[in-house]
Amino acid sequence: MNGYGFQLVARMEWIKLRSVRSTWWLAAVTVVAMGATGVGVGVGYRSHTPVATAAQILNNSLSGAILAQLLLGALGVLMVTGEYGTGMIRSTFAAVPRRRTVLAAKAAVCGGAALAVGLAGSLAGYLGGQLAIRGTAIPAASLGDPAILRAVLLTGGYLATTALIGVGIGAVVRHSGAAIGTLFGLMFVPMIVVGLFGENGIVVGRFVPLLMLLNSVAVASPIPGLFAGWISVLLMCGYAAVAIVCGGILLRLRDA
Repeated sequence: MNGYGFQLVARMEWIKLRSVRSTWWLAAVTVVAMGATGVGVGVGYRSHTPVATAAQILNNSLSGAILAQLLLGALGVLMVTGEYGTGMIRSTFAAVPRRRTVLAAKAAVCGGAALAVGLAGSLAGYLGGQLAIRGTAIPAASLGDPAILRAVLLTGGYLATTALIGVGIGAVVRHSGAAIGTLFGLMFVPMIVVGLFGENGIVVGRFVPLLMLLNSVAVASPIPGLFAGWISVLLMCGYAAVAIVCGGILLRLRDA
């Protein structure tokens, strides 16, 4: 695979991604949902007793990422399964016989787009919460604070990894509904299982995506016993890499 060939395939995938209406809908709903969550949290804390801290406002303002991870994960899934559903995947492979190149291009394009949307959504959640508490005694959470900025940026990075995991799952499953259902299960079921063990589940829980998001990534101060936020995002990158590698192997072995 030469550089020019990959760039050409990536450009083709970008054209496909931006020409599908679902891409814009998922991106818009992600940003709006996170912004609305931030506003809702801020409004709820305006009359809260005792007065909320800046960390509380930030942590809860970014909680819209729970929904956003599924929306961007679905975007990643549809990046692959959409072509299987229409049969267009055969034309894609006819034009680019190197299937792993196609998958790599899809991952690169989807990951870049999801990172932009994830950061926009994370910022919208942060700003929504801050705007809603103006005029109250609640202290503002400034992006000049490294802990606050880290949480906002890492949340956007986390959301991008869920899109990449979606790309990998889409390549493995190839059916939109089943792949999105699988993504949903992988994000939520492990958290439920770990919850059955109470505090003893923290050793395993720090590897669970949703628990990492809520207690390590999208917070000003990670809960003791969990990985630091940046380690959690790197771990999510590892999950995405495994999903995409598995998808690439199956993509090469199976018929279109």
